[in-house]
Amino acid sequence: MNKLYVLLLLISSTFAFSQSYAPAPGNVGSTAIAKDSSCFVAWATGVQVTRGSVDISTPTLTFATFGQESYALGMAEGDGTSVVSLGDSGIAVVTFDSPITNDAGPDFAIFENGFADDYMEFAHVEVSSDGINFVRFLSHSESPVVVQLDNFMFGDCRMVNNLAGKYRQGFGTPFDLDELSGNPLLDVNAITHVKLIDVIGSISAGIGTTDALGNIINDPFPTPFESCGFDLDAVGVIHQLPLSISEQTISYQLYPNPTNDIIHLVGEIDGEVRFYSLEGKLLYREEVNGNQHNFSLKQLDVPSLIMEVQTYESVWRERIQIVSAH
Repeated sequence: MNKLYVLLLLISSTFAFSQSYAPAPGNVGSTAIAKDSSCFVAWATGVQVTRGSVDISTPTLTFATFGQESYALGMAEGDGTSVVSLGDSGIAVVTFDSPITNDAGPDFAIFENGFADDYMEFAHVEVSSDGINFVRFLSHSESPVVVQLDNFMFGDCRMVNNLAGKYRQGFGTPFDLDELSGNPLLDVNAITHVKLIDVIGSISAGIGTTDALGNIINDPFPTPFESCGFDLDAVGVIHQLPLSISEQTISYQLYPNPTNDIIHLVGEIDGEVRFYSLEGKLLYREEVNGNQHNFSLKQLDVPSLIMEVQTYESVWRERIQIVSAH
């Protein structure tokens, strides 16, 4: 989408009647993308979360605690509970095995856990191609700010644009990198990081979060619970840079996956096998040589991890799920 068109649409819509944007899933004109859509080619593989307060309007050191960071990785669950809650003004930064690239239409989508079409908790979305400089998508909210929305009130998803959380659980809100093209701080063809920043939905000046035009964004507030703020389910990639030739052609046999302990790796290797947490922490490494290799993973005490096989010619990665033995 042309950047000038987006800007003009944002400005002109402030003088028009509300409900300027795409409707809820299942309605004509909706841009929602189902979690099992074939358009997704990859999902986030790394995440770092900085939790926010359960109620930023009161002096407290109580922070959101619901969910694990790893719940934001992999395919969207869409079940309402497999999420990580950010809290008021909380932040999540997700990364990928291969950069997101700009192509025709939306390039990635973000999933939240709203239980109904118009029960929404929002987050601003920023992207980076170096992990240092982040550029924000221009958001717009036409939502009335006369009455504060609370946990028992609904908004209207047709009144918001470019805010994650616009669509209910199981449906992703899409983002088009073309809207950010031309920014000198960003390479839209090599996005390595996506940042989500919880929107504080208060309509009180000095507390509430504003859109790109300075309008207060009204979403449920306060939500003084451990699951407060934006609840991140997943980030799905639609357009991605291709893997290197070595990553495309080198493969190994890995089984069983999921496993309750022992994993078997088959393939000629002269190099090193490493195991990382989903947050990128190195858990274990071992030099290997030969065709068949066995590893005990139960001792690593994590529900899932990334196995990385490094040789002189290539790098190969696979996600492994670890389940409890019954």
